[in-house]
Amino acid sequence: MHVLLTSRLTLRPPALPDAEEIALWLNNRNVSRMLGPVPYPYWPADAEEWIVGQFEKPEGLVYTIHRERLIGVVSIDEVGSEPRLGYWLGEPWHGRGFMTEAAQALIAHAFATRQIRSISSSVFADNPASMRVQEKLGFVVTGAKRTWCRSRQAQVPAWTTRLTASAFAGASETERRAAA
Repeated sequence: MHVLLTSRLTLRPPALPDAEEIALWLNNRNVSRMLGPVPYPYWPADAEEWIVGQFEKPEGLVYTIHRERLIGVVSIDEVGSEPRLGYWLGEPWHGRGFMTEAAQALIAHAFATRQIRSISSSVFADNPASMRVQEKLGFVVTGAKRTWCRSRQAQVPAWTTRLTASAFAGASETERRAAA
């Protein structure tokens, strides 16, 4: 099991005992409504199914985020022609910089260990906090689209984004200087 450590967080692959806490945080409408494929309500059986699906992709970069307990998930999945960043954080931990920290660790690991030149993502247009996370990481908006949100049962406006390895290196350096 590969583990990533930051100053405040531990990131590790998901395991079946994580299902209860994953379900706890994703069964919050404020969280699930910002994630396209996630149903609401979200049950432990949904989390177990998702975790088992991750076992079938051993090359995947999927990590649960821990700070004394599981607080979210961050991943880079091979979707189409370009790897894709996805993430969520339990609502009690919003606004504290945890997702930026976790995503930065995973992206740095991915660029260092994989033949990846860029990573794509997307953000629902009504989720400015998620857009701010991506901006801090160096992502830029590449377009707009409408995408299905399972929990809302509706098409939702979204921004598509992209991050290159060089933009990430520049954003990381800027963040390090700002923190000093």
